[in-house]
Amino acid sequence: MINIAVDGYAGSGKGELCRGLAKKLNLKHLDTGAILRAMGLYFARLNIEEFTQDIIDKYIKTFEVKVEFEGDKQITLLNRQDVSKEIRTEKMGAMASKVARYPEAMERMTAISRTFAENYDCIIDGRNITSEVLPNADVKFFLDAKIECRANRRLQDDYRRGVETTYDEVLASLQKRDYSDTHREFSKMVLTHDSILVDNTDMTIPQTIEHCYNLAVEKLKELGKL
Repeated sequence: MINIAVDGYAGSGKGELCRGLAKKLNLKHLDTGAILRAMGLYFARLNIEEFTQDIIDKYIKTFEVKVEFEGDKQITLLNRQDVSKEIRTEKMGAMASKVARYPEAMERMTAISRTFAENYDCIIDGRNITSEVLPNADVKFFLDAKIECRANRRLQDDYRRGVETTYDEVLASLQKRDYSDTHREFSKMVLTHDSILVDNTDMTIPQTIEHCYNLAVEKLKELGKL
């Protein structure tokens, strides 16, 4: 079984990197951020945007989040409804970061991810994949880029999806998410000692994919898995 783990900052291109490597290495790609975004969407639909432990305790078991695949495309289901498009907003990204502050939410995400990794040759991305979800992954990447670069990438993604926003709004959102992801009490994002740090500020996404592909192939050959 091949398992590749990818962590990194929002807007660094983790999703595109994983989709590219999944295609080149014939792996399934699991986006754990989508699982947390779906949880955030559930609370947003209840008009809950700020959390307490009491709120989490009351609602965390009242909904179902599942992941299915149509070919290579991940379908994220909230209470059996496909919310794959609805969760792709800056607001849902911020909600995901808030939800991720609570152990109960991370435990659900981790359980889904580990079961997936036990059953598929896969690549999984998120914020604590290399450190907690797949600590024994064959290859680990940590993706980074300057925040201004990440904000511009995210802004262009929003434009392509028809989301109306501004550079300043996206930048502010990323700054908050960066702080939340690296300072929460548990399951925070860290660069592990055995992760390969890739700063792709000056790379295109195709260049990032090719660079990481070469590194992954080298490592997997060393392990006798290619």
